Amino acid sequence: MNLLAKKLSIKNIIKPGLMILIPVFLSCETNQDLGINYELESNTNVKFVEFTLPATNIFLDSLRTDGENRILVGTFNDPLTGSVNAEGYFQFLYEGGPFPRKRQTSGEPNPPDTLQLDSIIVTFESNAVIPQSGSSFQEFKLVELQDSLESSAVYLSNLQQIPATEIGTYSSTINTLLDTLYRIKLEDDYANSFFDLIGDITADSTQLVITTIFQSLGVIPGASSESIAALDLASDTSRLIMYSSPADPDAEDTTYLTTFRFTGKNYSYLDRDRTGSSFDGIVENANFDLASNQTLIDPLSGISTAFSITPLEDFFRENGNILINNATLAFEFESENDRDTLVSFINFLRKEDNSIFGPATVTNSFANIVMNDAGYLNLQTAPAIGTLNDSKENILISSTLFYQQLYNQFNKADSLAFLIPTSGEIRSINDLVTISAIDVTLNRTILAEDGIKLRLYYTEVN
Repeated sequence: MNLLAKKLSIKNIIKPGLMILIPVFLSCETNQDLGINYELESNTNVKFVEFTLPATNIFLDSLRTDGENRILVGTFNDPLTGSVNAEGYFQFLYEGGPFPRKRQTSGEPNPPDTLQLDSIIVTFESNAVIPQSGSSFQEFKLVELQDSLESSAVYLSNLQQIPATEIGTYSSTINTLLDTLYRIKLEDDYANSFFDLIGDITADSTQLVITTIFQSLGVIPGASSESIAALDLASDTSRLIMYSSPADPDAEDTTYLTTFRFTGKNYSYLDRDRTGSSFDGIVENANFDLASNQTLIDPLSGISTAFSITPLEDFFRENGNILINNATLAFEFESENDRDTLVSFINFLRKEDNSIFGPATVTNSFANIVMNDAGYLNLQTAPAIGTLNDSKENILISSTLFYQQLYNQFNKADSLAFLIPTSGEIRSINDLVTISAIDVTLNRTILAEDGIKLRLYYTEVN
């Protein structure tokens, strides 16, 4: 819960309310559009004022990139933000199909193979690629990792795993719009070893294949890769498939499929290099302004937008007692050819010392976690998932930016602050940091200069 609290006298006292929604401005607004039961400029004295909120860029390297069943692989160079080299890591489990051996019995301690291996194929379905147009060369290798991923661990975008064994490669020129399925034949040594492992587990009466978590795998881009693909691990076509046939030479010629799904822990490591880009020199958590005065929300590059609410606080201090009815916030953005616009945000709060914390309890267990000196904080709002307006100039978001369940009216000299529910501590808010609600995405938003507008609807109180 957010509160309006006095900066000078830090007391746990509930103050009057402000609810800020994020619908985009339409050409004609009514009381229904505003969500309030007043007519503007009527006898109820409902007024509005619009602010342009100062915005800057901020670099956040330590964002969580696990748990969305989507990993990134490839290399992409952007003149604005620099280059990114993306690696993806994942676990896999048995899904269905026959086993190489029968179950062990007391009279047959070492049952023979009933199936023989033909090959093992891995397929990935891609649901997005950048750049989005034309063709590019995609190259990556599939590796077995030295260490298995921990199912309960938190994994961040700057944590790199160590590959142990290369088990397959992919190398091809792709059409970034049409080619969405990547197929990799695994090396014979790994395939035979894995086949024998499955046989040993299924023959052992003390083990179960269905509960076995196998050694984690990774996809590592090659030096010639020209694009980044988002691999959908939850897709029906993303699988490890083991092809086998009867071991008995006299048996009918039949091909069997045993499948393994990419479930469990997964995350992406993003190696970022901003050298020579417009963001060359930006450091973690510090403000950074571009010559164009644009700001970005780009999870791939670790760049987000921070905007100040100082104009709102100044208005409160200058206008005595008011009753806040509602407010709207709009983002005006610049369109791009090679990237889809990101319209799903989470808004963190930032203190004067640049540390970041979240404004509400988490509702999505895979939402962003930001690392700061206090450790990992995951108190934040639900994602503000939005759409574009008809003119495609603004982002329309239906859920709250931040909210305060308060009453009475705003008192002069009050300021926006945040009450930590667990400790009761009140922290002053310096500004808001807007971060993607989707951790692993190739989409981004470039906000125009002076592109964040807040309109406040209020009633003067005697």
